[in-house]
Amino acid sequence: MKARFLHAILLLIGMSICLASAAAYAGNADRDPAEKNSGQSDTVAYTLSQSVERGLSVNPRIRSAESAVRKADSEIANQRGNFFPSFSAQTYTQAISSIDADGPTDEDYVDQQIDVVNLKISQTLFDGLTIFNRHQKAVLNKKVVKARKKRTELRLVLDIQKFFLDLLKAKEDVKSLRDAVHRMEVNVESAKSYYKEKMAPYTQVLQAKVELADIRQKLSQAENKVETTRVQLNILLGFPGYRDISYTGDLEQGHDFTKSLNECLDYAYQHRPEMRIGEKSIDMARKEKKISLGQFSPRLSADADYYYRDNDYDKPGTRMGQTYDRDQQNTYWTVSLRLQWKFGLGGQQFHQHSKASHEIQRLEQDLQATKNQINAEVRTHYMALQEADERIETTQTTVESAREAYARAKKRFDVRMGTVSELLDAQARLSRAEANYNRAIGDYLSSLAKLYHAMGLQNHSLARQKPLPQPGSSS
Repeated sequence: MKARFLHAILLLIGMSICLASAAAYAGNADRDPAEKNSGQSDTVAYTLSQSVERGLSVNPRIRSAESAVRKADSEIANQRGNFFPSFSAQTYTQAISSIDADGPTDEDYVDQQIDVVNLKISQTLFDGLTIFNRHQKAVLNKKVVKARKKRTELRLVLDIQKFFLDLLKAKEDVKSLRDAVHRMEVNVESAKSYYKEKMAPYTQVLQAKVELADIRQKLSQAENKVETTRVQLNILLGFPGYRDISYTGDLEQGHDFTKSLNECLDYAYQHRPEMRIGEKSIDMARKEKKISLGQFSPRLSADADYYYRDNDYDKPGTRMGQTYDRDQQNTYWTVSLRLQWKFGLGGQQFHQHSKASHEIQRLEQDLQATKNQINAEVRTHYMALQEADERIETTQTTVESAREAYARAKKRFDVRMGTVSELLDAQARLSRAEANYNRAIGDYLSSLAKLYHAMGLQNHSLARQKPLPQPGSSS
């Protein structure tokens, strides 16, 4: 007995180990690729491209858009069902009990029980093509919904890229400001040494301390910018705000954007989802106009009925002194063609048709406004990209000059030939030059991301793109 009990315990332990191993394997299979590559689950590393891909897979905006597409599919199936006949079934039982009767007796109202079964098939043969046009409108609506989904994806990609680039810029600012703090701390100590040897007034020490405090304040703000931007990026990627995620990348120009403005505009007109939404919305309005026109047409339908009726009378009938069984059963088919033509004496059909015509005109004007807006966005971001590109070269040269100027000022100060004011000015110019360079790189990458968004093009890593497809090709 003890051996059997021990065997059962060992068997349960073995099964528990197997189940735990299977669960651990399944959990590892479901982990994000970035988490697998990181080698640990607490801190994971994401590049810009990986961040965008994760956001597109888990962000609630995308899941909502996917649900809208599935809803549009259901509406197409619903409208498709109107092409098929409808079937209805009805059955009922009725008991009639006579309370009082004077004069000749109506057999329909003497004591009896009636059982009825009725089956009916109806098929619409013609309805002014409204069924067809409603189905086509549902198909167009799905295309609009898919275009809206693409618009949502483009907006999410831009948001992720924007916060990612802001984070990289903030990290570079922190790095630059920490170097500035270190340089300024050295300058403060040098100013104190000058003051102790009575080679500089104490006001220069105070001035150096003020500059150091100012740089530390800027450093604190930059560090806070890093953390707040990380929180916003975490949320976009479906992580808790407090999760320690390492976003890796360098704030560098990468490559020159070689596409011409006309190429960007042509691509945008062909691939911006807003253009497709506007075009398909106009097509839907035209279908709605045809539906309203169909309201003027007659309706032709065919019906086929199967009818069974059983009358069970409580008492037999009497005729010429003879009794007879009045119970009756009837079974029959009916086939009918029904033509119906409905006229709204208040002019409802006419006004509905007129309303659809005005809607088409409104949507056409909206589409033109959308095209103008796209033109303005592409031009704005293209020019901002060109301006930032020119600024990068200028600020890079300025940083090199400022570093050399600071090194010379520091050397003059160390050999007692320069003043604290000269050193502080050189330090301020170097910090300003580094900040301007970081801003120029950030503005370039941000403008590049915005230009891709304005063109309707997804470039997850902002890497160099292949030649743009010719206008008219599929996106």
